[in-house]
Amino acid sequence: MNHPRILLLADVASSHTEKWALALAEKGYSIGLFSLNKSADRWFEGTKNIQLLYEPSIEKNLNFLLSKLSYVFFLPKLLSIIKSYNPQLLHSHYASSYGLLGALCRFKPFVLSCWGSDVYDFPTKSIIHKYILKFNLNAASQILSTSQAMRGELEKYTKKKVVVIPFGVDCELFYSNNTLVKEKDTVYMGTIKSIEDQYGISTILEAVKILKEDFKYTDFKLLLAGGGSQQNKYRKMANALELDNYVTFTGKIPHSEIVHYHNMLDIFMNVSIVKESFGVSVIESMACEKPVIVTRVPGLIEIVNNPKLGMVVEKENPRQLARALKKLIFYPELREEMGKKGREHVLANYNFKDCLLQMRDLYAELLSTNYEVKSKVNKHPNAVLADS
Repeated sequence: MNHPRILLLADVASSHTEKWALALAEKGYSIGLFSLNKSADRWFEGTKNIQLLYEPSIEKNLNFLLSKLSYVFFLPKLLSIIKSYNPQLLHSHYASSYGLLGALCRFKPFVLSCWGSDVYDFPTKSIIHKYILKFNLNAASQILSTSQAMRGELEKYTKKKVVVIPFGVDCELFYSNNTLVKEKDTVYMGTIKSIEDQYGISTILEAVKILKEDFKYTDFKLLLAGGGSQQNKYRKMANALELDNYVTFTGKIPHSEIVHYHNMLDIFMNVSIVKESFGVSVIESMACEKPVIVTRVPGLIEIVNNPKLGMVVEKENPRQLARALKKLIFYPELREEMGKKGREHVLANYNFKDCLLQMRDLYAELLSTNYEVKSKVNKHPNAVLADS
């Protein structure tokens, strides 16, 4: 099939949307984007095979979009775009919002990708939220999960088959680069996550305070790379802990520079205190041959499933985290060994090229099946839009 048209219902401001859309377009798919957010980074402009079909005016719709259920009011616009764009497959990225739009439009084949909070948090808010998730999952031709852990969570809400396709990492882009200039004999440690409470930023700061005061180790720099709503809170905490000279807050960093920050680090931490559907930043760091420390939460321990790949600590336990940091600091050969094993693990299980092949095979199977079933009821042999 030459250049099949895929309509993605997804946030254009998300780096994951950007990665999938660019990769699929490079493989010859024609990609249409329907987004209910607006991206300051116009990555899709001038890109062959990618067309932005809808994004809102931020000034007009920002307050309205704060309610997930308000997404249904964009259904007429989506139906109009489907008629004009005439896609062969509809793919919603996020089960609770874009998934609802995809389910309501009744387009087939309809792929629904679950990302995390849409499965772990959304259905727990009320019986209505739970019903909405079940409705969306039931409407999907195929449900996708980023991890085995989240597939298990999805089984609470559907009996349909769930296929696991991780986000993956571009191992040609993310690799060890030892040419960066850093302070000699200084160990750089840190995280590359949004500066929010759920990512254990307070645990990290308290752990390095223990490292400095109790373990008497001061030849380190802590890098907290990422934007987020809690930056001022944690800047004040770092000041109160007398860590100002040791901690750097970078603020939001462009997606294109993330690999640079991974390679700045000698030790990477993802010490989330909530369930994680997956750990993209963890596999990015492992691909760069960095030793990783993660908390014992679903999604993260699925990746770091062997002590040779990294260290696992209990969540909200700064002293245990400090001991793990101390061990990696004083045993550089352990850091090196973990780094090499980590990259091998990523190449074998999370290489984005392999994930992309999985997605292409899944698309091909759905389009082939749909051709056989739907060709008599729609002007296009590979798509059907009911009652539109």
